[in-house]
Amino acid sequence: MQRFRCRGLEVVYQHYPGRLTAISLSARAGARYDGVSPGLAHLTEHMLFQGTSETDQLTLNKRAAELGGEHNADTGYEDVSLLFEVFNEDLEEALALLAEQYYDSRIDAKVLAKERRVVIEEIRGRLEDPSERLYRRAWTRLFSGALASPVAGTVSSVRKIEVDQVEAFRRKHLTHANSVLSIVGGATIKDVRRFVRKIFTRTDAGSPVPRPAIAFRRGGECHMRSTERGQAYVTVLISLPPDPRHILATGVALDMIGTDPDSRLFQELREKMGLSYDVSAHLEWGPDWSVATISSSSSRAQVDRLLREMQRVCQEAADSGFAADEFARARKKIRYRNAMLAESRLDQAGALAESALWGAPTPEEAERIVAGLSQEEVEASWRRTLTGDTVVAVLR
Repeated sequence: MQRFRCRGLEVVYQHYPGRLTAISLSARAGARYDGVSPGLAHLTEHMLFQGTSETDQLTLNKRAAELGGEHNADTGYEDVSLLFEVFNEDLEEALALLAEQYYDSRIDAKVLAKERRVVIEEIRGRLEDPSERLYRRAWTRLFSGALASPVAGTVSSVRKIEVDQVEAFRRKHLTHANSVLSIVGGATIKDVRRFVRKIFTRTDAGSPVPRPAIAFRRGGECHMRSTERGQAYVTVLISLPPDPRHILATGVALDMIGTDPDSRLFQELREKMGLSYDVSAHLEWGPDWSVATISSSSSRAQVDRLLREMQRVCQEAADSGFAADEFARARKKIRYRNAMLAESRLDQAGALAESALWGAPTPEEAERIVAGLSQEEVEASWRRTLTGDTVVAVLR
């Protein structure tokens, strides 16, 4: 991996042999930076695709299609990313298109009104999923401050966002000092340096935007009622210390407890008891926060038993530890997922951008950490995790 700077913009390059090159142009501009307007970062991301001072929306998308690549964007709590994967020979044109979106996106009032409606429909669609509604309610019981709202905002908050807010957000956050350009693929470092210096010409580097403070609530229980018949849902959120080694160790533990057919929750809830079809476990994290999520569903009549069994399985793992064969399988599965990540240039570019933006381990660093974890350390991390602030949310 190589790094260099161009007029204040940090550039990360990883050579990966082949015909394709992936780009992630990422800025510290995620939902965490929304301020008093939840959904502002996400709506700004949408507007990056609605035309520039030189190019209308249709022409911009035609140009992307002519390059034959994958052209997209993503907003999380920490960052907004413009993404593109193209043939090596099209890298210069792809970078030029992303730079035009990054520097010169046009924020038109009529277009913004249309895109607000699109985002509101997106929010409503998600709220039709009862498990998503429960998850969002649980999240607001765990966090206050800058992480408390959903990434897309709420229907009411998005309706209030105006042109001047989007334009001010774009100008403040999409600056060289606040961004990272990550490039992974077959293009040579010589070409990468030449294209970046030719295309990213602005000199308004500025300073990185300060990271808004977050706060954890103490958790507790959260109960919701649904008018729909049939399914009930359980979601458990647990806050973790934002230490990468502890987070990765907890991830290994979740692999043994979680959702794969050989894992404990799957075997207990689905195979032995027939309580649940859907079982999931995953981690979300940023530079100063991390959350483990475990969720499942059952019939309404069985939801109390479902919750008891979920808690029992998690606690037994803390009390008794894991078997050696469980641990070996979990590490092998994680190695496999890391290998899959390494095969995806676009995912690799995104991961390297996150590492440069807020200090997440690179995929290689994460693999080395996991390889060095002992079974005892993983067990200790799981016991520590279960002492964190916890929200238990039930929708019935």
